[in-house]
Amino acid sequence: MRPAALWSAFGLLAVGVPAVPAAPQETGDVLVRGVTVVDALGVRPEVDVVVREGVIRAVEPDAGDEDFDGAVIDGAGRFLVPGLIDAHVHLEGSSRRESERTFRWLLEGGVTSVRDMAGDARTLAGLHQAQLTGELPGPALYYSGLMAGPAFLADPRLQAATRGYGEGEAPYMIPVTDETDVAKAVAVLKGTGATGVKLYADVPAHLVASITREAHRTGLLVWAHFTVFPAKPNEVVGSGVDGVSHAPYVIWEAAPATDDFTLRARGDYVGVPPDHPAVTAVLDSMANRGTVLDPTLFVFDRQAIDEVGLQRMAWTAALTTRAKDRGVTIAAGTDGAGQPLAGTLPNVYREMELLVGRSAFTPLEALTAATQGGARALGRESSLGTVEVGKTADLVLLSRNPADDIAHARSIVHVIQGGRVVR
Repeated sequence: MRPAALWSAFGLLAVGVPAVPAAPQETGDVLVRGVTVVDALGVRPEVDVVVREGVIRAVEPDAGDEDFDGAVIDGAGRFLVPGLIDAHVHLEGSSRRESERTFRWLLEGGVTSVRDMAGDARTLAGLHQAQLTGELPGPALYYSGLMAGPAFLADPRLQAATRGYGEGEAPYMIPVTDETDVAKAVAVLKGTGATGVKLYADVPAHLVASITREAHRTGLLVWAHFTVFPAKPNEVVGSGVDGVSHAPYVIWEAAPATDDFTLRARGDYVGVPPDHPAVTAVLDSMANRGTVLDPTLFVFDRQAIDEVGLQRMAWTAALTTRAKDRGVTIAAGTDGAGQPLAGTLPNVYREMELLVGRSAFTPLEALTAATQGGARALGRESSLGTVEVGKTADLVLLSRNPADDIAHARSIVHVIQGGRVVR
């Protein structure tokens, strides 16, 4: 039996995890007394936040009993925000040990959930299982399997992530063409434990639509690059995908899309303005459909080292502002979680700062992108992203108010995940 078939038949049992992350097996009771809550709903001063069995049970003044039998945290003069969500990471490192170190560091840095946008599912499934069982502290992990056209098979990143498989046979990175049995391919990918399908490149519009329909039928989310080459942004969004990544790639809606997806970041950032009517039409379609955008300002800021890179970053920042202003949900994603070095915090903090500094978000809007926006990207808005009754108690206590200055989000006092104080 081929490897893909083995995963299809036994993937979930072999990996030992469900397709949807759950709370850790052991959850806690916590009372944060007299704290100011800051989230997408606004600023709520001097409330008690009561957590029972890992779930928020009350957010109101004087809600906590004097003899509360769980952990009690004095929130006076402090600020409680939802756990942060990095909606675009690639976790697998050069070794399992490196990946585990990054995983722990993310959680200690206030990142309680992440979305991995395609990597070696063997590593990701192991991290996912270890986090669910409590063996490894880390953020709740949602990960995608990848579908792309045959041209992507030559990409060295794919080859590294599928080492040990024959070309095109890894069940979590599947080449697709008009001859592909889409239902079978989606079933194989789902068997790896993935939460969603990532559509990357070299996929025509009719295949994007077919894959999206089948994935949704089976309960998977669909995430895509803004342009999938040859499928253009309006076709990607119109197919019903749940989210798109990398803001500058929408420029190809206003220009002939290149057949070479490796040139995807080389748009005409001088000749095509961010308010081009064709681009605006795509943004309006996204707002109407609820399609989430993770613009990944961080990665394009890092690449702004030459004239093209500087032009691209300026265009990306302006496009992100325009998307937000037209009602598109923005999720904070970095395309690189960061390196677990002493004294550093995850890159999602820099993403929030770029949203404020380059895209004219208010601090609260930037925090919302890294919390509620991320929850929407994961399809978990009902359980994550705000400090509300009934939601999972993923929380970060700060010493300073991030609504005044987004840099204050770095002032971490405690991190709570599923009702357990983990820092």
